[in-house]
Amino acid sequence: MRRLFAMLAALALLFALPSGGAIRAQETAPAVSKQELARTKFKELTERMQKLEAILAKTSPEDVAVLKIARQFIQEAKIHEELNTAKLFLEEERWDDGLQLMQDEIRKDLAKLLDILQNRDHDLAKLLAEIAKLQGFRNRVDDLAKEQGKEKDDSAKTEALQKHLEAIEAAKNATEALLAAQKELREATNQLGTQAAAGATEPMAKKEGDLQKDAEKLAADLAELEKEAEALKSSAGSAGKPADGGKPADGKPADGKPSDGKPADGKPSDGKPSDSKPSDSKPSDSKSSGGKSGKASKSAGQASESMGDAQKQLNDNAPEPSLKDQDQAIEKLKDTVKELEEMAEEARRELLKLPFEQQAKNQDDTQHATDTLSKDMEKSEQEGENSDGSPTPGRKRVQQAVPKQKSAAGSLKEYKPAKQKQQDAKEDLEAARKELDDALAQLRQQLQDEVLRALEERFTAMLAKQRELSVNTKALDKTRQNVLTADGNLPASLVEKIQGIGSGEADLQAEARDALKLLEEEGTTAVFPEIVQELVDQLGGVSKLCRANETNKNVQTKQAEVEDTLTLLINALRRTIEKRENGQC
Repeated sequence: MRRLFAMLAALALLFALPSGGAIRAQETAPAVSKQELARTKFKELTERMQKLEAILAKTSPEDVAVLKIARQFIQEAKIHEELNTAKLFLEEERWDDGLQLMQDEIRKDLAKLLDILQNRDHDLAKLLAEIAKLQGFRNRVDDLAKEQGKEKDDSAKTEALQKHLEAIEAAKNATEALLAAQKELREATNQLGTQAAAGATEPMAKKEGDLQKDAEKLAADLAELEKEAEALKSSAGSAGKPADGGKPADGKPADGKPSDGKPADGKPSDGKPSDSKPSDSKPSDSKSSGGKSGKASKSAGQASESMGDAQKQLNDNAPEPSLKDQDQAIEKLKDTVKELEEMAEEARRELLKLPFEQQAKNQDDTQHATDTLSKDMEKSEQEGENSDGSPTPGRKRVQQAVPKQKSAAGSLKEYKPAKQKQQDAKEDLEAARKELDDALAQLRQQLQDEVLRALEERFTAMLAKQRELSVNTKALDKTRQNVLTADGNLPASLVEKIQGIGSGEADLQAEARDALKLLEEEGTTAVFPEIVQELVDQLGGVSKLCRANETNKNVQTKQAEVEDTLTLLINALRRTIEKRENGQC
């Protein structure tokens, strides 16, 4: 199609002829030769249109429709006959008749044909509409992907909190078992009295050593548990990751639903320590997670140290002094149990912020919104809104996300996290967004190419029109020197012609404004708007002077500047188009 536009632009330049007086100064042969050239080129143009119509029949029915309308216009306007008649007028040196036919009929018909063939405004409007539609779909997919990500994170945190509660419960049970064993050993030690037989404390020392190792391991395990608690706490309200690496939970936490807020059913031992208490032992006043302060692991560590001291006393066959260290160990293990209960309560409070009912509702809402988007994208295809008839980019991936979201909502309604299903749905939505981003990038590239071509054609036609106006301005300026009325005013007929030039310049200014608007809508060819704005201002100045009936050298100079700016724009556009076609930008 571009070759057709270029040929028509060249034909328009052929008919930007000077006035009748100047034409009479030319010899007949050159004028007839130029007219024959125009007739031959137009014949070649129509032949190419017919060939192109056959080539595009299968691939581009819309272009074929435009070509058919153009050929019908050629027949109705009888452009071929007009070109032949113009040639005869020139051969017979009927200059006025030939000039009138070329200016009033042929040139206008060619301009109309160019408008029909270009159909640029319609094509660009369709392209902009396609971009706007896909951008709308892309924004909706992006919002859904973010929502799905948030829901996945909530589910992952719920799953992590459940597993964290199970770990706390296991640690609490281990601590209580260790506490019971220490109490039992303390009772046995107390029964030995102050004077134990030789070797009597040896088995107790060994037992105390085993308990000390268990307490030391418990302290290390609790330190890890506290780090996990702190990580979960810091991830509240954010896209935090579960501390266990994201593995699906096996089921519900040991204490039932996470939203019921019940305390753990393990109970501290009811054994009573001896009356002697360590001077530095104080009940815990913590009201929040032990993860931040590390009190549970610290208490377990202190219990381990006291057990080690008790073991030394027993190895020295001194059961009575060892009782104090055993009591200290018992107190520290009790503190550890309390800290673990507080950690469990904190985890339950966090779970209360993520009730399964609300998570299920949120997932349902996202699933319905995704399903609606999928149907809207499919409807767009069925109604033929897609410019090339292809499937809407990303639609299949959006559709694939829907059943995964539905399954995730079902799991949540059964009080089971659905992190993996939600992650799969999120990945589908992100893939759909990627497809839409790629399609939008391609369309924007196409839009930029179309805008550049449209501007080149628009400015070429404007240059032909401006040259015609410039020629007429010079002719009218020469005429006005000899036709002033008695009172020094210009004749009404001459004023009318000058005003016609002013109107023509105003029309060109409107064309330039349209071009500037096109550049602003397209938004990526930032190199040209400043020059086009300068062109708008130049044409406005020329139009204003012509409206004031000015045709002097100043006006002609400004018209020449307009021509220079248009030439600059056309050359710059052609270079840019060539570079893009060669993949250089």
